[in-house]
Amino acid sequence: MKIFNRISVSAAAVTVAFTLGLTGLFTALAATTPSLGMATTYGILSSTYTNTAAGTTVTGDIGFTTGPAVAPGGVHTNYGSGAPFATAGIDQGSTLSSLASQPCTFTFAPGAIDLATDTTHGPIGIYTPGVYCTASSSAASIGAGGITLNGSGTYIFRINGALTTVANSVVTLAGGASACDVFWTPTAATTLGANSTFVGTDIDDSGITIGSTVTWTGRALAFGGTVSTTTDTITVPTCTIVPPAPATLHVVKQVVNDNGGTATASLFNLHVKLSGADVTGSPAAGIVSPGRSYTLSAGTYVVSEDANASYTQSFSGACNSSGSVTLSAGADATCTITNNDIAAVVAPPPTLPNTGITPEENRIPGSVVMLAGIFAISILFFFVHRKQTN
Repeated sequence: MKIFNRISVSAAAVTVAFTLGLTGLFTALAATTPSLGMATTYGILSSTYTNTAAGTTVTGDIGFTTGPAVAPGGVHTNYGSGAPFATAGIDQGSTLSSLASQPCTFTFAPGAIDLATDTTHGPIGIYTPGVYCTASSSAASIGAGGITLNGSGTYIFRINGALTTVANSVVTLAGGASACDVFWTPTAATTLGANSTFVGTDIDDSGITIGSTVTWTGRALAFGGTVSTTTDTITVPTCTIVPPAPATLHVVKQVVNDNGGTATASLFNLHVKLSGADVTGSPAAGIVSPGRSYTLSAGTYVVSEDANASYTQSFSGACNSSGSVTLSAGADATCTITNNDIAAVVAPPPTLPNTGITPEENRIPGSVVMLAGIFAISILFFFVHRKQTN
């Protein structure tokens, strides 16, 4: 019975540890939505944009070097190859790199995969936030049953092949899922079937062909390829960008007076600089712990102070030896500047001219001094005696 209890307890402990381990793993692998930069506002971004029939509506910018025979309707602040077209193309590449760097949370078996019918990832047709990857040279499609993206978070479908949706298929958002956080990155061409509903940002320089009467909430980004539309409706989603949390930097001044110094923390003028310019609230007089606090955006800052020849300077805490500190969003860091008074310099005794004679050589022997004294006394007695005899 005791053995059984030990086994039960051990099994429970292993189960808890395994569960916690998996939780930590899934947290570490949670997908994140990258910034699209200047590509954010583009519904279509392409080298060649083809649209031969009236009826296409794009709410968002349209970028191309070779334009369509029939201009689409809708609202576009930017149209063609003017700025920020080139920068948007660069940002498209940066976004793709960011998406490609995120580890897969689930990888499908090798071969073409129908996302609408697959059950290996979870419930049929239902996907929760994560990075879904196909195997090498494995295309993906969305069949007639469609798929549902369920839950708030980022969805990345990294497809090592083509992406195809059949006619009348639907991608549905549920449970807080947003088109702002859905990404598709096929390595071969994208083809959306007629009358289908699609969601998310598709980045595909191999080309994007949009069938007739497709409703798409997202972006067709193919800066190095071709985008084709036919009486479609493309709407760039309005995404709320949550600014990164500010960082807090505490600058503490310590003064050590162990050599007769009298300076206090407030007598030192401190600086916090970004790219050589003082931040708001800098410069300012030093303050002992907990120091002076600065609310800053993420970045690399340099803490310094006006020179004081009577004190040495050293840095500790978050700052390196040069006073540099790199703050991430939401960081709370403390940098301490310590000054120590410098001992007064005592002047050395005057130095006699160098005659080339050592002190021993320069010293008069005692015997010579004695003989000189006897001689001086003898002369004195001689003159005294002579005066008396006269």
